[in-house]
Amino acid sequence: MAGGTFDKQVGKDRPGTYINFQSGKHDTVGGSDRGIVIIPLKNHNYGPKGEFITLTAAAPDAAYAKLGYSIYDSDDNRQMLLIREAFKKAATVIVYRVNGGTEAKVTAAPVTAKAKYPGTRGNQFSFTVSENPVEGFDVQVNLAGSKVAEYTGLKTVEELAAQDCEYITFSGTGALVKNAGANLTGGTDVTMQNADVTALLDASEGVKFNCMCFPFTEAALQAAAKTKIKYIRENIGKGVQIAMPNTASGDYEGVINVTNGVTVDGVDLTAEEACAWVAAATAAAKNTQSNTYVEYDGATAVVGAKTHEEAVAAIKNGEFFFSVSEESKVVVEYDINSLVSFKGGKDKSYRKNRVIRVFDTFGEALQLNFPPNKYDNDPDGWDIMEGIGRSLLKKFRDAGAIKNVDLDNDFLVDRELSEGDETYFNVGLEPVDSSEKIYFTVTTR
Repeated sequence: MAGGTFDKQVGKDRPGTYINFQSGKHDTVGGSDRGIVIIPLKNHNYGPKGEFITLTAAAPDAAYAKLGYSIYDSDDNRQMLLIREAFKKAATVIVYRVNGGTEAKVTAAPVTAKAKYPGTRGNQFSFTVSENPVEGFDVQVNLAGSKVAEYTGLKTVEELAAQDCEYITFSGTGALVKNAGANLTGGTDVTMQNADVTALLDASEGVKFNCMCFPFTEAALQAAAKTKIKYIRENIGKGVQIAMPNTASGDYEGVINVTNGVTVDGVDLTAEEACAWVAAATAAAKNTQSNTYVEYDGATAVVGAKTHEEAVAAIKNGEFFFSVSEESKVVVEYDINSLVSFKGGKDKSYRKNRVIRVFDTFGEALQLNFPPNKYDNDPDGWDIMEGIGRSLLKKFRDAGAIKNVDLDNDFLVDRELSEGDETYFNVGLEPVDSSEKIYFTVTTR
């Protein structure tokens, strides 16, 4: 279904639900499940290139065979760090290996073994063929010295190949023979190209997510990412955001500019690595929640802490950064996005991520409840649609997402403008923001 923003003077060619948000009397809950984050793996050393792999908090290691690592591994080379940080907040993590490589392989006649996926991690696969005490042979597959698969009582290579191992593709013909151990070799990693990243951005159009981690510092890639997120928000109609490090491609409510890092388990995380937690925290937050002063799970220090003067300047510049609270906790200083130019119908409220979540979830609720070709474009249909709209407003109001709701007048069909197959609505929406600046006047007596 098409969606996005619209121009009353131009109209749209495709059937769809089109939504404009602007300052005025604006200013669900639902409607959707949140907590879905995309994490690109830019230097991962195993797995399919250019494929979205969905992981859940209930089963974070479900794709171990594809990624070659557990999130619980010591992981000195940081292969799973972004995923691990994202799962501190996210319900669903969708990973995408940006770089590719070649598969490791070995031939130990009559068996040829080839890693399922490209990358140097494949060089840590091995397999053994041992005699089964009853009949045939047992084949054991190992990764980094640990057994990951075993097949028993096999007699031929063809039987082994038919097991459809998750880790290794076996091929060959004839009877199996005893083999004390064969190590796969030749697996390589290929450095990602800019085109690989733009392929990720293009593919994300068809994925349901709330926020993307974008751990890339190249200016051209960050500009491309902003363009894509803006397109998804305004042309496709999906309320998504992206967290990227130290970017000049901001000044947009869909871009969160992360400008420092944190220390976790004695390891200093850069701003680009901290983007994983920021994206996950953003994705997971409800439209009734702000991440201001939310503690970064497991962090013990700030990397690149800002002075008071630097913090003030950073906020004015639309930066999302971490500070140390008076309780010595590492926290989000201010849950804002990168918008700093307040024009085109957008006031200062649009820089607040909580406010954006209200707009985004309400927009999604509208798309779910007002699909094309469901209601008649006549007075009877308008009455039905207005009733549904008022129910949405009440739902959001009762949840604490919006305030000052006038149920009689804040969701109305424009009955003069609506005709043919085009229906126009006038909706009043005022988000509830968090109390984040507390002022007291104390009079002494």
